[in-house]
Amino acid sequence: MKSMFSGVATLVLMGACAAPTPPSISQTDLNVAFAEATRISALPATSYYDLPTGSVTYDGQIGANVTGDAQGQMLADMTMVVRFDSNAMGGTVSNMNLMDTAGLPEQRLDGKLTIAGFESAGTLGGVAAGQISGVNSGGRDFDADMVLDLSGSVVNDRWYGDAVYGSATGATTGDVNLGVTGVFFGTER
Repeated sequence: MKSMFSGVATLVLMGACAAPTPPSISQTDLNVAFAEATRISALPATSYYDLPTGSVTYDGQIGANVTGDAQGQMLADMTMVVRFDSNAMGGTVSNMNLMDTAGLPEQRLDGKLTIAGFESAGTLGGVAAGQISGVNSGGRDFDADMVLDLSGSVVNDRWYGDAVYGSATGATTGDVNLGVTGVFFGTER
């Protein structure tokens, strides 16, 4: 009877720990993304007279160092829509993956951030904000609000105004406290 009880107790204890969502990226993906960020960071800013007109969608990523309740790096997908005709910026950040200090993917966070901001003569400013969830190092589910300040520029890659680059810094509040310091980058779709 004792062995049966201990088996049931083990199952109950195992059920109390949550399993993180497996990462959707590899260490190679991380290395490729950071190489692309470095490449785009060296591109020249687009002059006012060469900026696109209308609306342009940029696909890219946010790469950042993470401190606080988790240590390591984050890589997320970003879609940014810049409306040059109305000086507005929007979009989403999703597929957020956390890596440990060695750059090995640990988990994909659930949730997405919504981008809202402005464009003025090629300068970009705004925020990416939303709720994220995951599993902490103790195996417990967490929910947190993340807000990232975005500040950057429209730059020239293969053509005028066909890329974006800038800083992405912020933090989470809620069940976990994370500091995020990094960059956003993308190219025209």
